[in-house]
Amino acid sequence: MNKFAKRSLECLAVLLITFIIVLSSPFNPWKEVTMTAVQTDILNIAHQIREGFLAYVEVDGNYGPVLYEFYGLGYLPTDGHIVHLIMESVLLFVTVLFLYKTAKLYTSEIFALVCAAGITIFKWGMLTHAGAEEMMFFILSLTGYHIARQLKYGFLSHHSYLLAIDLGLVFFLQPGYVFFWVALIIFFAIKFKLDGVQGKKYRAFYISTLEGLATVAIPMGLYLWYFKNAEAFWRKVVGYNMNNLGGVLEGLKIIWATPWIILVVVLVVVIVVKLIDGEKISDLCCWLGIMIVAFFVIAMQGDNYESFRELSKALYIVPAASAFSLIDKPLGLTVEERKF
Repeated sequence: MNKFAKRSLECLAVLLITFIIVLSSPFNPWKEVTMTAVQTDILNIAHQIREGFLAYVEVDGNYGPVLYEFYGLGYLPTDGHIVHLIMESVLLFVTVLFLYKTAKLYTSEIFALVCAAGITIFKWGMLTHAGAEEMMFFILSLTGYHIARQLKYGFLSHHSYLLAIDLGLVFFLQPGYVFFWVALIIFFAIKFKLDGVQGKKYRAFYISTLEGLATVAIPMGLYLWYFKNAEAFWRKVVGYNMNNLGGVLEGLKIIWATPWIILVVVLVVVIVVKLIDGEKISDLCCWLGIMIVAFFVIAMQGDNYESFRELSKALYIVPAASAFSLIDKPLGLTVEERKF
């Protein structure tokens, strides 16, 4: 099979998974859906902002402008939700695609699709019941790919740049989650140093990170300056989210109260098996540590909605893929060779 045909089939498979997920969307006009109070509040605020009301000054809200402006754009052509559905579908397609790309770093294409489908299809509707978690899942799926690529291949400047962009988007979406991305950047700064990355290449890591932060911070800063709501944003979004942190134990109980948690144990088993076989396990060990940090950061978010548990599923993509990697060889399947 030539490369174009192969990529076309992969795209069609991701489209099919996306279509199945979209069926559970609250914007689906062919399904009876009652939106939660949180969803309704977000959409009302987004609509008011599109009508010209000033975010955080004339309109209250505890999420960042990334969320409100995204849904607000959907109201530009119509007051209905058909544009929201289209925008959400694009977001979901990219989410599934990057989960698939991440899984494909560890297992064969067919099992990578199984992993991406399993993690996204089941109980996706629960992810949309609260606030920014659906968009957070999208960003976290992109971040997972940037992490996995650099764990597998070492420092890649464009992935460090994109990881910093993810951090910036999270800060202007729901700042309480930003600690995870800060921890990731610190982790990679230490890891690359220990890996022997030096001189100009190591400086490129910091430059890429700063460029990524600036890519988000400059336009968002201009947005807040132009609408004269920077102080209100800091107080009602950053201050509110930081002051609302807590309840880690209750949050962990919610995150761990799912069958998916078994994949943490599976990852440990895979690490042991690969260690015995003499295979490289450093990337899997790092991923295990990253998962634990992410669980604690997600658990810190004060309200402890069940949607937080669904958000954490984005991190199970590597444990699931690594488990399938153990049966790739007996089945005659291989992991696709990737270029740096």
